[in-house]
Amino acid sequence: MGNYMSCTLAKAPAGRCARVILPDGGVRQVALPATAAELMMDAPGHFLVDARAVAVGARLAALPADEELELGGAYATFPMKRLGTPLAAADAARLAAAATREARRSSAKVSDDAPPAEVAAAAEEKAPRLRLEDMEVDDAAAAEVGALKHRLGNARARRPTLETIQEENYLSSRA
Repeated sequence: MGNYMSCTLAKAPAGRCARVILPDGGVRQVALPATAAELMMDAPGHFLVDARAVAVGARLAALPADEELELGGAYATFPMKRLGTPLAAADAARLAAAATREARRSSAKVSDDAPPAEVAAAAEEKAPRLRLEDMEVDDAAAAEVGALKHRLGNARARRPTLETIQEENYLSSRA
């Protein structure tokens, strides 16, 4: 799990910044140059850890306040009462979830210079939809396609009926 976090969060963003996983699980990009002390002032009662260097079971060590954040670095904040305690699996899961959200968010960004209609048209050109009716196939494949169409048609048509079940009273049937 540690390797996944380091690969996902360590990608250098386009600008000069570092990423910080906040106590609530959000990810904030911090413009560089910045120090750990500046971030600790934004989140009082918390300390900063290099997220690329932590591992489950390893003790959490705070970054020195005067340490400069690295370009493309990934950092996490923890409450002061956790200083020196081992990193729990739940904490690693929180870091991994934040890394995944950030990776999805950054990969889903679309360039702002193209209008939405042009972006949709470009996406349609890249991935044309394949239809069974439009495919040219030989006889053996045509039989398989026919069987597939039949199975798909039957799968959509069947719907279970949900009827109320009338039950008898147990005491009245014993008497």
